[in-house]
Amino acid sequence: MKGFWWLWLCLGVFGLATAAPASAQKGQVAAAQPVETSTLAALADRTLRLRANRQTFDQRAQVFLAEGNVEMRLGRSVLRADRLRLELQQRRAVAEGNVSVELEQQRLQGSRLEYDFEQERGVLEEAFGQLDLGQLPAAGLSPQRLVRFRAARIRFDANSWEGERVQLTNDPLEPPELEIRSPRVTSTLQADGSSLLLAEVGQVVFDQVFFLPLPLRLRFDSLKRQPPLSLFYDDFDRKELRRGLILQANIELLQDPHLSLVFSPQLYPQRLWGSLQGIRDGVGLRAELRWQQPPAQTSLFAELRGVVFEEFAQRLRAQLEHRVTTGNGGQVTYTYAYRERFFSGRLGFQIVENRFGASYSSPTLRLGNTGLDFRYRLAADYLDALGQLGTIDPDPQRALANTKERIQLARLQLGATLTRSFPLWRPPKSAAEPPPRFSALPVEQGIWLNTGLSSSQSFYSNGRTQSYTAGSIGLEAVIGAFVADAFDYTNLRVTYSNGFLAGASPFLFDRITTREQLVLGFLQQLYGPLRVGAETALDLQSGQQVDITYRLSYDRRTYGLSLQYNPLRQSGALELRVEGLNWDPSGDPLEPRGALLPES
Repeated sequence: MKGFWWLWLCLGVFGLATAAPASAQKGQVAAAQPVETSTLAALADRTLRLRANRQTFDQRAQVFLAEGNVEMRLGRSVLRADRLRLELQQRRAVAEGNVSVELEQQRLQGSRLEYDFEQERGVLEEAFGQLDLGQLPAAGLSPQRLVRFRAARIRFDANSWEGERVQLTNDPLEPPELEIRSPRVTSTLQADGSSLLLAEVGQVVFDQVFFLPLPLRLRFDSLKRQPPLSLFYDDFDRKELRRGLILQANIELLQDPHLSLVFSPQLYPQRLWGSLQGIRDGVGLRAELRWQQPPAQTSLFAELRGVVFEEFAQRLRAQLEHRVTTGNGGQVTYTYAYRERFFSGRLGFQIVENRFGASYSSPTLRLGNTGLDFRYRLAADYLDALGQLGTIDPDPQRALANTKERIQLARLQLGATLTRSFPLWRPPKSAAEPPPRFSALPVEQGIWLNTGLSSSQSFYSNGRTQSYTAGSIGLEAVIGAFVADAFDYTNLRVTYSNGFLAGASPFLFDRITTREQLVLGFLQQLYGPLRVGAETALDLQSGQQVDITYRLSYDRRTYGLSLQYNPLRQSGALELRVEGLNWDPSGDPLEPRGALLPES
């Protein structure tokens, strides 16, 4: 938005520097003459042009008037209005009637605009327009996503603007499916040229019928954030520490674009009635600190499951992580984690008491014109977890029963994947295809054959190794595009993988116990925005189901509500998605990771 304020500043300089004739002909173009000032020196490569049906200049009153289809251009910024009045002595500009200002993908409109050049402040009445969220430094947002707004009044200066009685919507259609109504919205220009957008306490309106109060203000910036309220289920841990249903409020304490501190009190309703510790066992605390200074980001997470301080070490989970993005898009990560959880398939959940580590994850590399995508990861860790230094039990159940001691070893891990997808069928596209009614993004229909080759090599400081190399092949079909009311979207997935396994990890949390696996999944529209889906993984050698997730969701273009539950992991979540907000309900760094090659 910075160019918007420069536009008005240059307009004042233009008015002061131009000796306009008494009258001008229809369609005449006026250009500012060069003036040796520091302001114009910064704009030496930009030209100011004004076009109107009629232009007049009152030399005695020092007032310049332009009427009828007024259009002023400065670089890629455009101002349009029915009438424009420049009062040179008062250093004030007034634009009236169908006022419109365009800058890149952002557009402001209103009925009347006043601007004071002396104070560098202005007011736009009955304002409306759109913001391109790609212009805001919000990492999780699509650069094509526009947010429309309407305000009774916008007050602005060179670095910020403030709207009164503002309505924001991410829906391009009328009436909007979702609308955020706030008595006050502010946008502030940051030192790096980005904008920080804040919406004060207000309401979220769904389909112009259902109103949800906003107890906290919303923030648009470069950091992913937790929604104001989280509801999830987590029943994995020792019996005396299982929490069950969890209600979590997320309160942001720091309001800096590069720094975020979120304090999250937790309530465990099932523990309140089922524990001898009472209220101390029925509440918990969680804190999340993120500091971002590109290309690096540092994060600290801590969670205390109950305020029973006699068992502080057993109830605390924490993680400190520093990530650096390299010039080619790779990522270097340094991590310390305390009581980190991993889901290990047939071995279930495992807790790593301590992990010090560093890793490098490559970007996805396209290998020439072959269509092959290649990724690799290198990691070195010092680990403290349950394991077997002597004889290793090959049977998962016996290993779980016989492993009681923690061991400490260093591990070097190398992993790589090579994938390619082959389109087998795609329906012909038509220019007249209607947009999807129940999806934020266009739906690509078709059938694809997906192939892959992966390898993981692990070396431990006690001399043991674990090597697994596998190939996979699968089909994915997407039929329907959410145009009809019912059964107009079906997503089916099936993937078979098999490989060679040599050696075994001395730890339980990263021991590979499933060599041959079949993954099945589907997602089906039932009626309107209502969908149902499931995904399961089967160990074909033992016939055991090693993972399964059920999903029920209500998804529209601009928002959605989903319920997920995994009976094997004993976890679930109720998530609210609002398209265009940088809420990240599934981004909990303390949630379980995969055992083979953890995401970094």
